[in-house]
Amino acid sequence: RHSTATRKSLHNVVRLLSLLAAPEDGRKIKVRVVRNLPKDRLGDCGQGKDHYLVRLSAEIVDGQPDAVWMLLAHEWAHALVWENCTHSHGEAWGMALARAWRIISGELSPGDLSNDMA
Repeated sequence: RHSTATRKSLHNVVRLLSLLAAPEDGRKIKVRVVRNLPKDRLGDCGQGKDHYLVRLSAEIVDGQPDAVWMLLAHEWAHALVWENCTHSHGEAWGMALARAWRIISGELSPGDLSNDMA
């Protein structure tokens, strides 16, 4: 049984991220909650023909709602810097992670778009 509140919040946060932190290459980022991730990961990010796919562990989304947001920010950042450093956790990824986290935490909102330098 999944947490409806967390899933609804996740949907809303993904919509906001799509507005404020979209990949520069024009691709969309799709987010799926899945039960069949390899045992060694809580989430991952892959590339499709016209989109990136972020997969989040259903066990985390449904069982550890406080951990969902950092996991989402982590994987979203991979999509944002895919062309630069695919799976690296380097400087570009760290900057993308910070941007995603600022949006998820409410520090950066749609009204900030016109004056945001990041």
